[in-house]
Amino acid sequence: MKLNRDQIILIGLFVFIIALSSIHIVDIFLFLTLFLILLSPKIALKSLKSIFLFNTSVTLGYIIKAYFTDIFDYNFLLLFNLRVFDITFLVFYIFSKINIIKAFLFVPNLQYLLLISLNQIKSYIKTYDEFNIALKSRVIKPLKDNNKKHFVFAMFYFFLKKSLHNSQERTMALKARGFFD
Repeated sequence: MKLNRDQIILIGLFVFIIALSSIHIVDIFLFLTLFLILLSPKIALKSLKSIFLFNTSVTLGYIIKAYFTDIFDYNFLLLFNLRVFDITFLVFYIFSKINIIKAFLFVPNLQYLLLISLNQIKSYIKTYDEFNIALKSRVIKPLKDNNKKHFVFAMFYFFLKKSLHNSQERTMALKARGFFD
């Protein structure tokens, strides 16, 4: 089986993630983090935004535990946060450079499920944008808090209803194609 460029890059990403998971030297992660930030500041910011809540909660939990046990290893905490950032950055960066559909050609069922998922995501993004455009076109003044809550609730209800309907359709389609009974 001949691998295409995207598959080789994806396999390389998996190998690199495993390698990063086995390294325990903070200096390597500091150097890698600086390099990655210089490589793409935009993706670095996206990575920071996506891991902020997770890293903050884990860090605070570790600090609270350290307070009660009198064992605090700042080196571990720094290593953990840098490792999460670096792996998240690499995943975002690589996935922005490859065609994910081509990368999963070797597993036809997974590729099919990936196509369905990507189609669903694009559909939701389009619908969300249409909701926002419709709101902006119908409102002159900024919405009051009560109206904002009503709009968000209505949008949430719509997406929930749409998700349930689409999942039922997708399930029937997958059953018809023999994915499961």
